[in-house]
Amino acid sequence: MEVATIQKRIDELEKLEEEVRVAREMLKGELENEEDYNEAADVVKEATAKRKTIKDQILARGPNQKILTEIKENQEEITTLKEILSAELMEFYNQNQTDEFADRKFKVLVRLLPKKGNYEKHNG
Repeated sequence: MEVATIQKRIDELEKLEEEVRVAREMLKGELENEEDYNEAADVVKEATAKRKTIKDQILARGPNQKILTEIKENQEEITTLKEILSAELMEFYNQNQTDEFADRKFKVLVRLLPKKGNYEKHNG
């Protein structure tokens, strides 16, 4: 694959992403200019705040706190195990040139990061 072809595809993607961003901003502006929409948004904000307060009170109870702690610990362990597994499967793929392991298939994903300045801005 030629570098020029890849760069052309990147440029096309960036152009379309910018068009989508501008279109979303236009629609957001239209919504914000409608009084009925803003009133409904305010009602939703109030209801959401009330629901959050009630939820926090329920979750603050002793047994629920313990369950939340267990969930958080398990989620952290899951994240760690997934990262390790990803590295191991990548190594397996590089060594064996196959995307099958123990009767299961896996995907090798490649993601293009934003340009250096934009990436650092978002992930400071």
